[in-house]
Amino acid sequence: MAMQVGLKTTSLATTPAPVRTTPGAATSVARPDALANVRPTGPQFPESALLSRRPLRYNVQLNQQLTSVQKAESYLSETETQLLMLRHQATRGGGAESAKAVNMLLRQRGTLSGGTVDRNFNVTLQQKSQVNFTLPGMEKILEPSSGETLVFALGGGRRELTAVAIPPQATPRQALMQLNVGLGKLGIHATLSGEGQVRFQVAEDRWARVSHNFSVRGEGQQFPADAFTLLAPAAEPSREDEVGLLASQWSPGASGKMQQTLEQITRERSKLHQHQERVSARIQDMSAAYTPDEALETARALGSALANGGTQYGLLAKALAAQGNVSLTTVKNLLGE
Repeated sequence: MAMQVGLKTTSLATTPAPVRTTPGAATSVARPDALANVRPTGPQFPESALLSRRPLRYNVQLNQQLTSVQKAESYLSETETQLLMLRHQATRGGGAESAKAVNMLLRQRGTLSGGTVDRNFNVTLQQKSQVNFTLPGMEKILEPSSGETLVFALGGGRRELTAVAIPPQATPRQALMQLNVGLGKLGIHATLSGEGQVRFQVAEDRWARVSHNFSVRGEGQQFPADAFTLLAPAAEPSREDEVGLLASQWSPGASGKMQQTLEQITRERSKLHQHQERVSARIQDMSAAYTPDEALETARALGSALANGGTQYGLLAKALAAQGNVSLTTVKNLLGE
């Protein structure tokens, strides 16, 4: 039978722990108080080049926030500049070059902004940009009926199917609830307006598939049962659509509409600046840069602590050796007690 013997020895913890030092040695490797408040003043907000050169300076989540803010700010700033130029030139009978630049910005919005600006020039840092749309003919699903099972199909790549069972004599809200259970698997969400109209929403990166490859098959009541019926989703008008029309054909009242879009961009840029200030404050709190004097003092304290570690290691080695060579008589005496 294995026996264990406990001896009173002076030992160090075998698990990782802060370094202990003997009296008179440095008791901490922390940064000196006198130097703790001395920090180099950095830029108010990191530039994109800084992120690529020193990617480990910030954590991953903060890096993503910085990148999103920078892309959104860059896109809105360039769009605002081009819209101002378009308005200035169009009111004087020109603007062809500016219109071309504006249309390019609208077409490449998702790429240039990194998906951080939606179709209404709203900044969406924490979530995907959404597209609101309607489905003509879908309102009849909300009408009381004997019930029907609908199968929705989304193509344009890997074919996705989902079934929705509308209960007999369901109220509009009950039918809407069942609709969301099924369509939610396709990333589509439906809401009911105060006027009783059904509106749908989907992430913008799925809109191309939904707008061209969304179909439904029923049981012969609301929709045919022999084949899928291709639906015709219609996106709600957006500021992006409005700007595109103004760029292609400037009208006498276009200045007022353009001004509304510019004010929207100004509001969103103001929100971005506030977000930048919060991120900058967080970066300042996370700063771990040492001044030369601070680094020297810390190195000295660490060296002193390590120098005194040899003596304590020797004591631990002797204690372990003694415990492993205890005689049988000693063991019997200890157990007899």
